[in-house]
This record gives sequence, C-alpha cells and structure tokens, in this order.
Amino acid sequence: MLTFLRTILDLLYPPFCLGCGTRIRAGDTLCPSCLLDLQPYPLTEEHSARQLGSLHVVCDATLMAVGYEYEEDGVLEHCIRAMKYRQLHEVGAWLGRVLAERLHGTPILEGNPLLLPVPLHGVKRLERGYNQAEMLCRGIAEEAALELDTKLLYRARYTRSQSASKLDRDARQTNILNAFEVRGDMMEANRDRPLLLVDDLITTGATMAECVRVLQEHGARDVRLLALARPPRH
Repeated sequence: MLTFLRTILDLLYPPFCLGCGTRIRAGDTLCPSCLLDLQPYPLTEEHSARQLGSLHVVCDATLMAVGYEYEEDGVLEHCIRAMKYRQLHEVGAWLGRVLAERLHGTPILEGNPLLLPVPLHGVKRLERGYNQAEMLCRGIAEEAALELDTKLLYRARYTRSQSASKLDRDARQTNILNAFEVRGDMMEANRDRPLLLVDDLITTGATMAECVRVLQEHGARDVRLLALARPPRH
C-alpha cells in the first residue's frame, strides 16, 4: 500500500534534483551529475588530525571526519537549506546514506560507534518538526548498520543559532557554553563505547567541542566527530 501511494505521489509530484532541477529517480535527492560535483574531503587518519587541528576551539575528540566541502550557493547548501527550512526531512536520511557509503572501512566507523546527533532544543525542534542531524544519523545507521541514540545527549538550554546570528569565534563559545547535558545512567552503559557525534555542518567547531566536553565530563573515553560538510576556508 505504501509503495502504491509513493508511486502515485511521484507521478503527481515528480522528484527533482535539488542541485540543478532535473528529474530524478524516486527517493533520490541529487542527480548523478550533481552528486559527482560534490567535493569530498579525504577520510584518512592524517586528514582527521588536520581537521581537528583546524578547529577554532580546543576539542579533545579522538577522530574527526567531514564528508564534503560546503560552498555558498552550492549543491550542499541547497540540500541543507531544504532539509532545515523546507521540511524535506527525507533529504537528510538520503544524504546520511550517501555519506555512510564513503565511510565504509574508514577509521571513524571502527569499533561499532554509537551515533549521537547534535541535539536541538525542544523549542527549536517543535518549530522545525525534526532534528536534521538526527535524520542524517538515521541514514547512516541504515547504511552502516549502526545504533542511533537520541536521548543520551540533550540540549538543556535554548541558544541563538550559531550560524544565523553571525557570531564570531568567542561569541559562539559563550553562546553554546553549558547548553548540553548528559543522562548519567545512559552514559554509564556506554562509557567504554566509541561515541560518534554527527551534525550537518561544522565551521568553527564550537558546538561539537562543547558536546565533547560534556560527554567527557561524564566519563566518555572515545568521542569522535562527523559532519556532512565544512567550508573549505574555515
């Protein structure tokens, strides 16, 4: 029944590529040409160290991986904006699956890490209807057969948007300080397991660094960072 309804919807509202507007297969987000246009970052341990070292904040994460370069008015910006502001949550899951395909066999997925989406505050989640980082995680979990947890790490304090507010580096750190909390009983059960923090876009790294700090304060021993995209000039 669901397949039949999906077929009818695709006939009435055919899917189009978010990059160039051409007709695409049902369930896809980008056409093959736009997908090939994405500029991938290397996923080696050496580049992981380079990414961590280029963050604008102190961050004690074990590893860091970024999928693709983020360019203003580029294909990924269109996808991320559609995911965040046009209620196209299925875009996030699709991008998560595409990203996970690149991650197979890389250090970031070694040891069966637990996926933790960078959480939204409850108010912002109600406004948007879902957490885009969680949708990415759902796609990654499906493709890589990993477990996803949306309750261990949560946002306890409402903050201004880090990107939309155009805050500088110091203001971003102040804005996000003590915004996150950890459920201690759940942390106890996952203390020795690799934890993989996931977000759609990373720039200065202030948000993820604060998540890492809070998780480590509660005993996490191996916290890794994964972002779909990052600007090449960060």
